[in-house]
Amino acid sequence: MLRPYFWAVALSVALVGCNQPQRVTPDELVGSYTYVSEDPETQKTDYNLNHLVLQSDGKYDLIEGGTTKAVSEKKGLWRIVPGNPPNVLLDHAGYPIEIDTKEVRLLIDLDVGVWWTKAK
Repeated sequence: MLRPYFWAVALSVALVGCNQPQRVTPDELVGSYTYVSEDPETQKTDYNLNHLVLQSDGKYDLIEGGTTKAVSEKKGLWRIVPGNPPNVLLDHAGYPIEIDTKEVRLLIDLDVGVWWTKAK
């Protein structure tokens, strides 16, 4: 029979392992992102031209707008901010990173279902 001390140590190791910050490399994030909105209150034509590109040299190009909304373009520098979850920082705007086996998401607002996505 295993002693209670063993189980306490095993549980502590397991919990510490679960709380480790996810490590993300710039190579995982570089690429072109598509804007996704499941918000029923916004029209697709307000954001159908939205596009984000994260470049390997640390620069980004962000286009926002649509056929029924003015288009704007922002360029600047991006970087990864470690944490749990880690964030992508576009100049001063931060987006939590979510990576699974099929895609990379930069989360904007999960309450209404809005994020940037690219295939892995």
